Amino acid sequence: MRTPLLALALCALLIGVARGQDGPSDAAVERNNSGAALLKEGKLEEAIAELRQAVEIAPEYVVAHSNLAYAYERRERSDEAIAEYRKVLELEPGNSVVRNNLGALYAKLGRYDDAIREFEELLRRDPGNAVAKSHLDAARRNTVVVQERQDQIGQTIRVVDARPNDPRAAYDAARIFAQQGNNDQALAWLAKALDLGFAPMDYVSVDPALTGLRKDPRFSTLLEERRAQK
Repeated sequence: MRTPLLALALCALLIGVARGQDGPSDAAVERNNSGAALLKEGKLEEAIAELRQAVEIAPEYVVAHSNLAYAYERRERSDEAIAEYRKVLELEPGNSVVRNNLGALYAKLGRYDDAIREFEELLRRDPGNAVAKSHLDAARRNTVVVQERQDQIGQTIRVVDARPNDPRAAYDAARIFAQQGNNDQALAWLAKALDLGFAPMDYVSVDPALTGLRKDPRFSTLLEERRAQK
């Protein structure tokens, strides 16, 4: 996944080269440099406004598009960040920094197939890129993990479908979802298990598989409601 260090390195690089562009007008360069300075100060909305003006003035201004993508990413406006990264790559397909950051953003969003595609393309163009190799390996590992989790969920659902009135089967489903961090599904299956008569409520309060789920305020509320019904 993309690290903060990589993101900061990208920002520094783009600010540093902004005045070195030959094509953009002085007005576009001024807007880009203003946006880059605001980025450094953490003023993201103001930076986005400046950088959007820069790319409106100079639609093929690669540095401004790159800075705008980075600003959108920091603001967690992922779709817009991806669009700007892709615009950079349309204009400059060999931009390894931007392609690496796009791949890292895809990975952060859990879009590992897209991330792998970008890292593989980057390595096709730059076989010695160690950062891309590391990120590609991580994306491939995460793809395997995601598939294993999906398989586990599929197996769990098949079991509860075969035993719809079994409180233990529902409880096991709650444990699986809790371990995967899906609190909504975990709580839904836990509620069903309790409604079906899952008895050892004290164990629910100490079950290691539910450690993360117990931090969700809805967990305590659910147990209190079920205890009150007894």
